[in-house]
Amino acid sequence: MIRYVFQPVSHGKRSRLWSARVRLDGCFTPRTYPLHVADKRVAEQKLEKLVQELEREAAGILSPKLVREAAQTPIAGHLEAFLADRGAEGRSKNTLSKYRNSIPKLCERCGWVMERDVTAQSFTAWRAGCGLSAKTVNDLLGAMKNLLNWMEGQGLILSNPLSHVQKVENRSQESFRRALSAVECQKLLAAAPFHRSVIYLTALYTGLRRAELNGLKWADFELTATPPCLRVPSSISKNRKASVHYLRPELVAALEKFRSGDARPADTVFRGKVPRVRTLKGDLKRAGIPFEDERGQRADFHALRTTLATMLAAKGVSLQASKALMRHSDVKLTLKVYTDESHLPLIQAMDTLPSLSVPNHSAQLTAQAGDSLGREASNGVASSRSRELSQVSPLDPSGREKAASVASSRLSKMVGPERFELSTSCTPCKRATRLRYGPNKRTVS
Repeated sequence: MIRYVFQPVSHGKRSRLWSARVRLDGCFTPRTYPLHVADKRVAEQKLEKLVQELEREAAGILSPKLVREAAQTPIAGHLEAFLADRGAEGRSKNTLSKYRNSIPKLCERCGWVMERDVTAQSFTAWRAGCGLSAKTVNDLLGAMKNLLNWMEGQGLILSNPLSHVQKVENRSQESFRRALSAVECQKLLAAAPFHRSVIYLTALYTGLRRAELNGLKWADFELTATPPCLRVPSSISKNRKASVHYLRPELVAALEKFRSGDARPADTVFRGKVPRVRTLKGDLKRAGIPFEDERGQRADFHALRTTLATMLAAKGVSLQASKALMRHSDVKLTLKVYTDESHLPLIQAMDTLPSLSVPNHSAQLTAQAGDSLGREASNGVASSRSRELSQVSPLDPSGREKAASVASSRLSKMVGPERFELSTSCTPCKRATRLRYGPNKRTVS
């Protein structure tokens, strides 16, 4: 172990404050700790305490000093550091505003002031009786998890206490927005002013979001290429990945007309021109399109992205191609959230099925009835034939007919109201008929 105090030297001058150099057993590199005292005896005392703390931390008896200090800082202080770090990373203003508003709300509702107050039990207890929608609860949980994950990565906490808390199943997620039909899209483009109709058309054919449209520059459009395309840089894309969007001829013609003659490649295309909700509502009203339908689904600006996914599904585009055009990480998001099933060609899909029919059961019943009548008629002929034979007098001189009538008379005397069983056994030499009834047995051969 290495442990001693010293006065650091900087630019040829010795500092009047003391520092400590410590290396515990099992460590390879010594570390320097400023003691912030000018008295050597006080510095040595602080060194002794420092070594004890480091040894207890190494043994797992005591939490690291950074964790202990972070536990004394309110969550609001950690939130400010978190927002500053996320802003330095280049996160959007909307994302930072969401964190700034949602995290204090959740802390107030759950009674969290310090980091040690945050527990999974307190959150689940609040969630059970909060009465908020599943989407709101999930958004609050996600924002708080991001803060705690950042604190864990910075070494301010040992682990995220909400890491194992699952999101609430959002059954109403698919009914939040609706898609516009092709007729409604054309009405919206006709009712809006030219500059907004170009923005609507771009959103309908590319599926770009509001923030992505605001960040586009004329250098991103290749209108004269074959085929024309739009290259969205990773700096403005939501998933931080560059993407290529091939443009329809209608959109190319509208963009060429929209572009001014003095526009430079570095100029933004739609910044400050993407309509807000109030402006979109006015365009929808002039087009005769309700902002919210009878099902409670809205046609906001992001619904234009839903319209693109729905049109791709209605035209039979493969799920993998639709997922790529929508730039989704999971095809379930394309299917469950961004596809409005009410616009799918369900009737046409049923018309493509093979023709199947139920057989004519009345004809079958008639045929079965005829067969039954035929069998009954044949049975009747056989019965009448038997009666005719029984009435015929014995003609055989050998007396076989007479013996048969005698046997019949004996059987008629033996059969009474009591139960009986009739069993026959045949051998190559003789045939015996046994009658058994009651307590006695008789055999007639």
